[in-house]
Amino acid sequence: MHKSMVNFFVETSVLNSPIHGLGRFTNDFIDKGRIVVTIDGNIYKNENQSYVNHSIDNNLDYIGYNRWKSNRDIKIGEELTMNYLQWVKELPF
Repeated sequence: MHKSMVNFFVETSVLNSPIHGLGRFTNDFIDKGRIVVTIDGNIYKNENQSYVNHSIDNNLDYIGYNRWKSNRDIKIGEELTMNYLQWVKELPF
C-alpha cells in the first residue's frame, strides 16, 4: 500500500492552470484559517506531488511543520497557491 506524501483536507482536482502547467483546484469552499494541506517527509522533494503552484498573491500560508492553512476564504473552483518564498530561500525558476 502506497501512502501519499501530500495530504489534502479538502476535496480537490488537478486541472490545467493559467499560472503554470497543472494546478490544484478546490472542489470545496474553504474558510480562512483552515489547514488545507500537509506534506510528509522532505518538503523540497515531495512538494511537486501537490500540484500547488507558486504565487505572490497566494491563498495558502506556510505555518511550519510542513503545514499550510488558508489565509482567506477560498471559493469553489479556485486554484490553490503557495508563496514558495515562505519556505525556501530562493525560487528554483
